[in-house]
Amino acid sequence: MKTIVISHQKGGVGKTTIVLNLAACFKEGLKVAVLDTDLQGSLTGIQAELEGIHFVPFTGKLDNLQGLPYDLLIIDTPPYLTNQLYELFSVADYVLVPSKVGFFDVLAIKATIEIIKQVQSRHPNLKAGIVLNMVKHRTSMNDEVKSILADYSIPLLNSTLSDRVSYTRSALTNGVFNSEDEKAKEEIAHLADEILNQLGL
Repeated sequence: MKTIVISHQKGGVGKTTIVLNLAACFKEGLKVAVLDTDLQGSLTGIQAELEGIHFVPFTGKLDNLQGLPYDLLIIDTPPYLTNQLYELFSVADYVLVPSKVGFFDVLAIKATIEIIKQVQSRHPNLKAGIVLNMVKHRTSMNDEVKSILADYSIPLLNSTLSDRVSYTRSALTNGVFNSEDEKAKEEIAHLADEILNQLGL
C-alpha cells in the first residue's frame, strides 16, 4: 500500500477537494481508502455518498495503518500546523502540498516544507510535490513567486488545478468524474498520473 498525504498548514487551499477527486480518480483500477484526520470531518461526513471509496476510521493513532488491504491510502489533514504532521509524513510515501498562486500563499508553505525536509532526513524515500490550486483564468506567476517556489527544494508539479465550479460542487457529485467538466477531469487525471510517476507506479 502506498500512502499519500495532502497537507498545508493554511486553510482554504482546497486540500479536502483534492483528496476527494484524487480518490475518485484512483479508484478506477486501484483499491483506494481515505483517512480523514481533520477534526472538522468534512469528508467523513459525506462518506455514505462516496461510492467506491473506503474510509479508514481515525483513532488518533497511526500505528494501525500497516497491512491495510488497499493499494492507496490518501490522508486529509487539518487546516493548521499540528504536532501530528511529522508522524503523518513519516508514514507517507508522498506528500502533496496544494497552494494558491499568490505571494503570501506560497510563503505560507514554508512551515510545511520544513517538516517534510525533517522527515526526509530520516526517511529519504519520502517524495513530495507542490501543486498550484484554484488557479484563475489567465493568472500568471510573477518572478517573486517563482523565486520562492524554486528555493523550497520540493518540486513544483507540472499539473495545475483551475478555479472551477465543478471542483466546488464535487462533494455533491461524488467527484468531478461524475460531472460534464472534461477539463477538470483532465486536470485531476494529469495530477494523479504525475504522483504515480513520482512514486514509480
